[in-house]
Amino acid sequence: MENLTNLAAANNNDNSKMKKFFILILMLLLLLIPIGFWFGIINEREAYRNEAVKSIASSWGDVQIFGSPAMSFEKKKDKNATETVNLQLNNYSVNVKISTEIRKKGIFKVPVYVADVLLKGDFINNYGDLSDKNITTSFAVEDSTGFIEEPKFRINNETQKISQDTKYTTKIKNPGKNIPFEISYKIRGINELYADLGGQSNKVNISGNWANPSFNGNFLPSSREVTKDNFTAEWSIPKVATTNVSQVNPNSVTKYSYNDDGNNRARVGVSLLVPVDNYRMATRALKYSFLFIALTFLSYFIFEITEASKKRIHPLQYLLLGGAMLIFYLLLVSISEFLPFLAAYVISSFMTISLIGTYTYYVITKRQDVRFTAIISVLLVILYTFLYILLNLQDLALLIGSLGLFLIIALIMYATRNVDWYNEG
Repeated sequence: MENLTNLAAANNNDNSKMKKFFILILMLLLLLIPIGFWFGIINEREAYRNEAVKSIASSWGDVQIFGSPAMSFEKKKDKNATETVNLQLNNYSVNVKISTEIRKKGIFKVPVYVADVLLKGDFINNYGDLSDKNITTSFAVEDSTGFIEEPKFRINNETQKISQDTKYTTKIKNPGKNIPFEISYKIRGINELYADLGGQSNKVNISGNWANPSFNGNFLPSSREVTKDNFTAEWSIPKVATTNVSQVNPNSVTKYSYNDDGNNRARVGVSLLVPVDNYRMATRALKYSFLFIALTFLSYFIFEITEASKKRIHPLQYLLLGGAMLIFYLLLVSISEFLPFLAAYVISSFMTISLIGTYTYYVITKRQDVRFTAIISVLLVILYTFLYILLNLQDLALLIGSLGLFLIIALIMYATRNVDWYNEG
């Protein structure tokens, strides 16, 4: 009879541990609900930011794409019809100098620029004397509402002319084998700018007062220099390199469709990056939230089953601890809208760790176990430091994360090495 009683007591003790373990799993599953809401909040804030960008773009100018110019004339096809003949763009150079500034819409900051654009080069004339023809030179941009002055045309080294349009028609005196041109204009844009390549040889130079440019398009610059205040990038690309390339569109919805020969244009450009996108970083951090809460719960559970005083932690206390850890992500998003991401991360993690440490010392351990409070605080510092490293090491995130998890599992095994899972004592 005594043996049966001992066996029943052992089973009850064993069941109590397992019940608590499954209760913790239930608590974790419940916390998935606010995690889903948190993703929605971050997406909503990002949508507000995008609306601010669109609002500034509508009154300032959108992403700009500088189309390569075209030169054409009308030729009689028969007695009753004419056809448009396009000259081939030969040597082509683009020089863009941008002046940037930050515009604010509410709490959101958006980089905008004014670009001084100079297009130069020549067209190949295989049609002989064109002095009796009306020659039309034209170009295109992504968003013409960004023009802040009329474009200027200089064709065949003649006097520069101002046009009220993106095309200019004139008669050319004594056109030779090559017809030089020069087009200049000033235009405003936002976030990004691109130049299309359409010549037999193409040279592009883009410079400006921005410290964090990202070079986009089909080709990387052949040379570039980036300082804390300015950047310069140059491309030198022959025609043969631009064949069989797909057109690169900017992040915005591209309205640009100008094409004088119906083919896709190779494209190079610059994106004016804000150093850290806080919403993207916060979303990546939130993806680790379930794992971090689970590891914290596991630490408290190990404390329960290994502590000599047999201090019990109520499931509602676990929920409060999980809620405190989830508030970290809301703090991170809201503070990072006003401060740099690193500062927001340090402040949010400090507030969270301080709250959990204080609650652990005064409520869970009843001011009787400073050692465990210190262990939990140090563990959280390590976890949040580890998370920040993962957020900044995109290429190595999987490797570092895998090694970190391996180390965590090893530490858990070590901490529970003396636990007799079949005996409460």
